Amino acid sequence: MGCRTCDSVDVVEVPEQSLEAYMAVGSPAVDAMFPSLSVGDRELLIQARRRRRGRFHWYLCPTCWEAL
Repeated sequence: MGCRTCDSVDVVEVPEQSLEAYMAVGSPAVDAMFPSLSVGDRELLIQARRRRRGRFHWYLCPTCWEAL
């Protein structure tokens, strides 16, 4: 997903079946479904799901987040 501030692109790799299940249902919570991911990686998935559903999303890469 691209950062809204600097246009850098961040990627997280997860099993496709798990990702599709999360994107389709959104439940269980992302932290329960992907407990081994970092907080930042889970945030990327949350924002990707919001974007896919046509909702407002605002992803900032770690560099831009720290600059806030």
